[in-house]
Amino acid sequence: MKINELSLELVKKLIDNKLNYNIEVIELSNGSTVIDCTNASNIGGKIVAEICMGGLGSVELSSYDLNGHKLDSVKVNTSEPIISCMASQLAGWSIKLKKEVEKDGKIKKKVVFQSLGSGPARAKAKVEKLFDEIKYNDNSDCAIIVFETRKMPNDEVMAIVTEKCNVDPSKTYAVCAPTACLTGSIQVSARVVETGIHKLHELHFPLEVIQDGFGTAPVAPIAKDDFAAMGLTNDSIIFAGETSYTINAEKEKEAELFELIKAAPANQSSSYGKPFNKIFKEANYDFYKIDPGLFAPAIYKVKNIKTGNSITVGEKNHELLKQSYGLS
Repeated sequence: MKINELSLELVKKLIDNKLNYNIEVIELSNGSTVIDCTNASNIGGKIVAEICMGGLGSVELSSYDLNGHKLDSVKVNTSEPIISCMASQLAGWSIKLKKEVEKDGKIKKKVVFQSLGSGPARAKAKVEKLFDEIKYNDNSDCAIIVFETRKMPNDEVMAIVTEKCNVDPSKTYAVCAPTACLTGSIQVSARVVETGIHKLHELHFPLEVIQDGFGTAPVAPIAKDDFAAMGLTNDSIIFAGETSYTINAEKEKEAELFELIKAAPANQSSSYGKPFNKIFKEANYDFYKIDPGLFAPAIYKVKNIKTGNSITVGEKNHELLKQSYGLS
């Protein structure tokens, strides 16, 4: 199973349909390719979300009724939840490019590009500690990374990806879109299953027992800027994200696992209770003052195929989601 090769088929679909999907394809001088999805269509955004999942997940566009407000939504399915979500979709690879600049007669280093990378290239670079736990190797001869950014990567940024992934520049692709755009809203909501698994991982839930993942979440309205969009897109999952996981666990372990699941929903966080941007402002815009447990779906449904037992925990909060979206 080679997730970069699987994703390359989706990348080619974007390139081949760039006019239909309103996408810009940029060929860099080193041979790598940047795909700008800032103005992409709904279908373009859906495909970007599937690229994030390494080609091992399906994303369907649907609708959501928020107390009479009709919104777009996503439905996400994967039968390879650990590889597609944790080894690919998770935004875990921090890529930063610094350049020397002169200021006040002194040479200083300035950050000229910085973004968290997601997508299957992570599974080739393996620069994150998480890959000590995930026993997966991708022997693809290409690398696809997804950047949530408004500034497109240049040759030097792509050279970092090429080097870490040990692939030819001509087979290196970056799919890019800022948070405050249609693609940004779609691909963040499509992280609902991944967000749920990541929270379980933080609770030391054994990932190897998770066999399937399904999730739904509304697609946030496009915000005025990327900072505002960060709050709206997070709140889509926190207040209305619904996940369903199939696990295969021994009967003797089930009670212990179900107790961990009870602690997983977003409403179990000490920071829960307000739209994210309000919480962030009250924390003086310091992420470290926010309980990381807040970043979780509203609802978890887990069924154990070994025993037939299941558990459902959490709740949606439409009132807080409407506050976040600015709806009455």
